[in-house]
Amino acid sequence: MVFDSHQLTKRTTVFDAALAVFSAYGFRRTSMHDVAKAAGISRPALYLVFDNKEDLFRQLAGHRQALAFAEADRILSRATPFRDRFVQAVLAYEAIFFEPVSASPHGEELMDIHKSMASDDIGQGHLQLVELLAVHLAAELAPRTDAGPGIDARRIADLLMAAITGQKKAASSIRDFRQRVRQLTTLFLSSLLDQPTPLPDRANNRRETE
Repeated sequence: MVFDSHQLTKRTTVFDAALAVFSAYGFRRTSMHDVAKAAGISRPALYLVFDNKEDLFRQLAGHRQALAFAEADRILSRATPFRDRFVQAVLAYEAIFFEPVSASPHGEELMDIHKSMASDDIGQGHLQLVELLAVHLAAELAPRTDAGPGIDARRIADLLMAAITGQKKAASSIRDFRQRVRQLTTLFLSSLLDQPTPLPDRANNRRETE
């Protein structure tokens, strides 16, 4: 479906209001009336755009994920050192898509609802991010003759995001989560881009001392 600029602005206003209301009250306690009131529109007007609360929540998740992807793409396109922009892109993606939910007192409920109602959409968004990271990672590795054979940039990106997902419930706070993301991403990049100093050739050393 194609929306004109007015419709897009209206939907963005509703999404922003819905995020605030869902974060404050959780999914189960939030009503369409609550969202309409927060967005400054009538409940019938809200139903003209979204079928029900479940449809609104699903589309909100897709909207936030699209924003997160666009910001990650923008950062990765910068002319800055690769490691800096790669780490910042991953942090920015999570800051837009995950952190607003995590910061809510109803974060656990909202994450469970994400998985049950929007799992297909979220899965597609995850694949898009993995592909984006893989493209930039492969471009960085391509000129390196020391990167080693069989490096699969997509597999590396997928493993990184899986590792980050595993930290979402383990982190004690958003600050802790960001630190974990930074450490994990830096570790993955270092394992690929930092080559150990070669050990000296013992045979050559013996010949030189003889």
